[in-house]
Amino acid sequence: MSRTERRFGGTTIAVGAGLAIVVGAAVIGYGLLLVPVTVLGGVWIAAIGLSLALSGLFATEQVGARVGLAAETRRRCSLTCLGAAAFLLIAFVAVNGASFESGSADGAFELL
Repeated sequence: MSRTERRFGGTTIAVGAGLAIVVGAAVIGYGLLLVPVTVLGGVWIAAIGLSLALSGLFATEQVGARVGLAAETRRRCSLTCLGAAAFLLIAFVAVNGASFESGSADGAFELL
């Protein structure tokens, strides 16, 4: 067991993978909380969290053993999901930044 791994209940999980799973689950929850306000935004944020959580899951040895994936395939799947999460996050920021600058955020001023 190295410095980047921790033992939980007889299983060893890499700290980065565990953190990605927890943060991904939190982002999924936040996205689901936003669905009543904005369906597209909430689903988009939940998809970012799902990609991040899947990235962490594919990085664990337990999922690889259960699904029957080799270490290199697990790494490739994990990096692909992390890349998808990064792409979705950048696209979300770009779309929301463009819509805010174009003046379509008029509903935000109704609260003032």
